[in-house]
Amino acid sequence: MRAAAGSLVSSVGSQLPQGRPELTPTAIMAGRLLAQRLFGQSAALMDYDNVPTTVFTPLEYGCVGLSEEEAVARHGQEHVEVYHAYYKPLEFTVAERDASQCYIKMVCLREPPQLVLGLHFLGPNAGEVTQGFALGIRCGASYAQVMRTVGIHPTCSEEVVRLRISKRSGLDPTVTGCG
Repeated sequence: MRAAAGSLVSSVGSQLPQGRPELTPTAIMAGRLLAQRLFGQSAALMDYDNVPTTVFTPLEYGCVGLSEEEAVARHGQEHVEVYHAYYKPLEFTVAERDASQCYIKMVCLREPPQLVLGLHFLGPNAGEVTQGFALGIRCGASYAQVMRTVGIHPTCSEEVVRLRISKRSGLDPTVTGCG
């Protein structure tokens, strides 16, 4: 939200400062919070951190939180751990489609409990997966908590709770089965 100094004029949506997500749900939330502040119901401001977003292309991409590059710039390479995997969704198995482009990356702080800083998901249902994990990230979920979460089988989001291979390990991130 932007307000001119000493003015009663406020704006939301496309008038956001650079770097803020220009998304309809974000504008709606900012507008709702502005109305609540103007009419004395709340003092809450819009929090533009960890806003989930998805690109609805034939193979969806969703993300929430920091990118790997942003995390490294903010915390330093030695303090960031990145877990990743290529996976094959059930719907690709039945149709015998190539799944080499389906990919998940979870960006975490390296020190336990490994706070999750970002999630990046390329594959079917990315919007649904990203929306679900956005709440956890906004609430300060750790990698350990995500790994203790029981996945729903066989769903794409189950692949997130199965991320065990870090980039630092150098191991092949290709998932080969149900385990």
